[in-house]
Amino acid sequence: MNHLKKIVGLLICLAVTALAPGCAKTQTADTLIAGYLEARGGLERFEGIQTLRMSGRASAGPGREARVTREMKRPGRIRTEFAFQGVTDVYACDGAKCWYVAPSSGVFEPEPMSAESARLAIEQAAIGGPLVDWQAKGHTVELLGKETVAGQDAFKLKVTLENGTERYDYLDAESLLLIRTESMREVRDRTIKVETTFGDYRAVGGVLFPHAITSGANGKPHVLEVVVEKIELNPPLDDTRFTMPVLATGG
Repeated sequence: MNHLKKIVGLLICLAVTALAPGCAKTQTADTLIAGYLEARGGLERFEGIQTLRMSGRASAGPGREARVTREMKRPGRIRTEFAFQGVTDVYACDGAKCWYVAPSSGVFEPEPMSAESARLAIEQAAIGGPLVDWQAKGHTVELLGKETVAGQDAFKLKVTLENGTERYDYLDAESLLLIRTESMREVRDRTIKVETTFGDYRAVGGVLFPHAITSGANGKPHVLEVVVEKIELNPPLDDTRFTMPVLATGG
């Protein structure tokens, strides 16, 4: 009789989950991130990516279009190139030192990045983003609840990176894919809120990657739109691609 009561009780619990949330499994940051990783292809597949190359088009408005290439290599190496009207700007980090050369802005010799630019570049160097293997990286994550993002229900996560930077990640409530991030950035002595949206996820080597990325300051009309055309997993990338060139000095 007791066994029968337990079965009946379980069936009632399953039937009235919407009315009795205590019967349902509580969503936590851990379970959501596990679902996010599984939705994208699984942690094991991400760990198998040692190098990554993405290429496509970037547009900041009419007449302001460039070819963009981003290369990443563990641990913490990243190189981004923007080719525009016959010149190429390069922004790179070797895991410790970050540098750039930007002929389009009159910077023709490699120079160290500002502290804020270097911090952002190092954050972007993580293959798969901060939610992949987040605990081992020293990040913390807190589930803040649900919000509506562009008409979609989304779980809101507060992500505090190991360096203290705070950002908010929004996972689509149905697919658990990342659809938006928000963070505060220092730009010309001003603190601005930057929003980045992700869409058009497609599988490459069994891993889902966004192929449409839009980024801009909250409330500002100008945005950067990136359309990813090609993604290569584990291409050969020499370490020198990320190292700041040493200029020869005359003597």
